Amino acid sequence: MTDVRNSTGRPPLAHELFEARRAAHPDLPAMIWGDRTLTYEELGRDSDRLALTLRSAGVTGRPVGVFFERGFAIAVAVLGVLKAGCAYVPLDPAYPDERLAAMVRDSGAEILLTDKAVLDRAPLPDGTRALVLEDALSAVGDAPPAAAPETGPDSLAYVIYTSGSTGVPKGVAMPHGPLANLIDWQCAHSSCGTGDRTLQFSALSFDVSFQELFSTWGSGGTLVVVDDATRHSCQALIDLMDRAAVRRMFLPFVALQAIAEHAATVGAWPSSLREVVTAGEQLQVSPAVRALFQHLDGAVLVNQYGPSETHVVTSLELAGDPTAWPDQPSIGRPIANAEAYVLDEHLRPRGPGVPGELWIGGPVLARGYLGMPDVTATRFRTVPGVAGGGRIYRTGDLVERLPDGTIRFLGRLDDQVKIRGHRVEIGEVEARLRALPEVADAAVVVAGGAAGTKRLVAFCVPARGAEVKAPAVRRSLAVHLPDHMIPSAVRSLPSFPLTPSGKVDRKALARRL
Repeated sequence: MTDVRNSTGRPPLAHELFEARRAAHPDLPAMIWGDRTLTYEELGRDSDRLALTLRSAGVTGRPVGVFFERGFAIAVAVLGVLKAGCAYVPLDPAYPDERLAAMVRDSGAEILLTDKAVLDRAPLPDGTRALVLEDALSAVGDAPPAAAPETGPDSLAYVIYTSGSTGVPKGVAMPHGPLANLIDWQCAHSSCGTGDRTLQFSALSFDVSFQELFSTWGSGGTLVVVDDATRHSCQALIDLMDRAAVRRMFLPFVALQAIAEHAATVGAWPSSLREVVTAGEQLQVSPAVRALFQHLDGAVLVNQYGPSETHVVTSLELAGDPTAWPDQPSIGRPIANAEAYVLDEHLRPRGPGVPGELWIGGPVLARGYLGMPDVTATRFRTVPGVAGGGRIYRTGDLVERLPDGTIRFLGRLDDQVKIRGHRVEIGEVEARLRALPEVADAAVVVAGGAAGTKRLVAFCVPARGAEVKAPAVRRSLAVHLPDHMIPSAVRSLPSFPLTPSGKVDRKALARRL
């Protein structure tokens, strides 16, 4: 792939990289949605028009809300906002109206981009007005693009909201620099190139969507849009991947497990798939996942890690014989320019094999939380003798560095579980549950008991045609696990509740206790 770095030697910003690919192959498809195609030139032209409208509205340098159902409009909106020198604020129509309005209000967005299909639901607090994309594009016609505003690595690219411990969403303010670094690294380390197709699976409110969009365009590939109905059907997803010859997909582990389980049950394998990137949850290499990759000729499974405050910062690629892959892979090593530090409670470095908290440094950090300087100061710190005195981010994740230099994820520090004095790794219990023939998927939550005691409760999705019976499950687990790791209760569910980003909603499961 041709290097398009500018005179400073830094990787190009995401929209600059898109423009380089547009110039190189304007007529190649940038996106496919059903039987419709949007070429690089068509997408570039529409995003230029939107950028002109936004600049004329005087919002350059400001956040802009993006509120659409799945389709081409999301891509036009994101590219146009970035070209206008603005930061986009993804707003998922699946979110409750009150939460959406709070996010728009907190971001300070004066314009919310939307379309007629969801205009009546557009969250418009005082000071925010809706701009229908069709109107924005028709307002400028085919006028040549005006000079783009000066945008650099420190300019804000997006504000993505995460849940807060106080119940108030926190807006992670992410500049262009860390994202350019990630896309540059991803393009260099993926086998996908010009013309290869990537599934556009993630919701825009999930930061992986940025990686999907721009690592695909950055390598001259094509995004295959997944509508909501297809996204929630494993068979429909497999059919779409086969029909569209999809080579790569990004998705959380729970979605990968569901697809793998379905594929193994019905014997339908996505034959063109060669690269699967999973992030957002701890990866478990279950029997179904092994079976899936045994049927994919030479496909690789990439386990990536990174909180919203940094996006992806470590990666591990699993290749070769899937039967040799570990049940619980590590999260790998830091990507280019990311720094990982394992520190004790006194912020001193931990040696290999000694658990500690993961802190992240290097030019991969968000600015912090929008409008929340005190909260930002608690998570983004400077520590003498670490990272050259630069800012580092406190993840709250417990990890250990293995002898080979990779990092093993152990769990959350603020959710550490001890059962009768023993530390329990929930992931290990879940892996054993998934290995049972009657269990398609499993999630374990912690329940409080009398006098502050805790117990494990397992929720299981039965395999097709099977029945999950608590006594039998507990007997099977007792073959492999000590007594303190065996859930005191086992409950069967037809499916797991999911968050908008596709992760298991463990809070919803806990409410069932």
